Amino acid sequence: MAWANLGRSPGKTAITMTSLALAVLLLNLTVTFTNGFDMDKYLVNMVSDFIVADAGYFQVGNYWDGDHALPEDVIVSLENQPGIVAGGRVYGKTSAVEEFVTADHIREKNSPWNDAKTLDHMVTFMEKNEAGLLADRAQLYGMEPYALDKLTLLQGDLSKLHEPGGRYLAAVYNTDDYGNTKMDSHWAKLGDTVTLRYVETYEYYNPNTGAILDPDQPPDDQPYRYRAKTYQDIDYEVAALITLPKSLNYRYYSADEFILNDQTFISDSGTDKVMYYACDVSDGDTTAMEAYLSDLTNVQLTQFDYESKASYAAEFNTLQKMFLILGGVLSLIIGLIGVLNFLNAILTGILTRRHELAMLQSIGMTGHQLKAMLIWEGLFYSLGAVVVSLLLSIAAGPLLANVLSNLFWFFTYRFTVLPILLVAPIFTVLGIAVPLIVYHVVSRRSIVERLRETE
Repeated sequence: MAWANLGRSPGKTAITMTSLALAVLLLNLTVTFTNGFDMDKYLVNMVSDFIVADAGYFQVGNYWDGDHALPEDVIVSLENQPGIVAGGRVYGKTSAVEEFVTADHIREKNSPWNDAKTLDHMVTFMEKNEAGLLADRAQLYGMEPYALDKLTLLQGDLSKLHEPGGRYLAAVYNTDDYGNTKMDSHWAKLGDTVTLRYVETYEYYNPNTGAILDPDQPPDDQPYRYRAKTYQDIDYEVAALITLPKSLNYRYYSADEFILNDQTFISDSGTDKVMYYACDVSDGDTTAMEAYLSDLTNVQLTQFDYESKASYAAEFNTLQKMFLILGGVLSLIIGLIGVLNFLNAILTGILTRRHELAMLQSIGMTGHQLKAMLIWEGLFYSLGAVVVSLLLSIAAGPLLANVLSNLFWFFTYRFTVLPILLVAPIFTVLGIAVPLIVYHVVSRRSIVERLRETE
C-alpha cells in the first residue's frame, strides 16, 4: 500500500528520490576522487629528501645561469648538519655549448611551436660543420655520484659515467606526466659518438659578404649571423639513455640535454658553478633539517630556497583537502535541497491525505498500522535514493576513473561505497522519524474532527 501511494504522484516521487540520490552520489564520487590521490605517484619525481638552490631556480619562467649558483660555503654548512646519509652537487652549464644534428631533427624538435616556413628559415641560417650537420644549443649537467644514482636507466651502463675523466655521457630523454618515456624526444642512441663544441667566443658576420662585424654594435640596416670563433670540440660516447626526475632538472626545457660526471664536466666546460645540492637525511633527523633550512632560507639567507619531500607531501595534502571540502560543500548543498524535497513530499503527502487517513482509521485501521504505512513510504524514498546512488556510483566509477586519470597524473582509481553505507543509516532515520513526527502533529485531533474539517 505504501508503494502504491508513491505511485500516485510519480513526478514528485522521482524528483524527491533523485535529489536525495544525487547528493549521495556526489559525496561518494568526491570521496572516490580524493581517495584516488596517490601520494606515491605525487612524490615519484621528488627523489631526494631535500634540494637546496638559489630561489630563482625554483621559480617558473626563470632560466638558470652562473649568477644564481649555490655557494660552496652554504653546501659545507649543509653537509655539516647531522643526519645526512648521502648527498651531492649538480653543476649547471654557464658556458655556450653546441651539438651537431640533422636538419630533420631541428624540424621535428621545433615543429610544435613553428610553422613550415619558419622552420625552413631556421634551418637555412644555422651554422654547419664539415659533415653538413647543423650547430644547435645543448644543455649539460655535471653530476656527482649521488645524483647519477638517482637517474632512471633506459639503456646502457651508468657505471661508465662514474669513471673520473671518462669521455662518456648520458642522453636525457623526456617523459610525460605519467612517467612514460618519449623515445622520440632525443636523437642520440646508445653507442653514438656525440661531438660537443665548447664555445669561448662568437663572431658576427654578414652572410652576404662574409665581412666580420663589430659584436658590440651589430648593424640594424643589414643582415648578420654569428658563429663560433674560438672553441674546443670534444667527442663523447653515449654510455646510457636515461630519464631525469623532474625535481633534478633545469625546471625548463629548451635544448637537447646530456649528463656528464662532475669531474669531466668541470674539466671540459671550464665551469664549476653548482646549480643545486640534493641530499637524503635519516628519518630521525628530517624534522631538524627542515627547521634548519627553513631558518636558513627565510631568515639568514633569503636569496636561497629549498624543496623537501615534506613540503611536497604538505602540498599534496592541501590539494586533497581542497577538493574534499569543495565536494563536501556541494554535496551538503544538494543534500539539503534533497532533504527539503523529502520533507515537503512527506508533509504534503500526509496533509493532503488527512481525510483519507481518517477514513482508514474509521473503518478499522489501527494507529500502529497507519504509522507503519507512513514509515514505509518514507523508507521507500530514503532507501530508494541510497539504492539509486549505489547503482549510479557503480556505473559512473569507471567512467570517472578514465577522465580523472587523464586530468591528474597522480590519480589511482579505488572503488568505494563507504560514504553510501555511512549515509544509509542517516537516511533510514529520516525515513522513519519524519513521517512519525508529521503524523504525530496531524493526529492530535480526533478522527471525527479531522473528518468534519475535511468535509
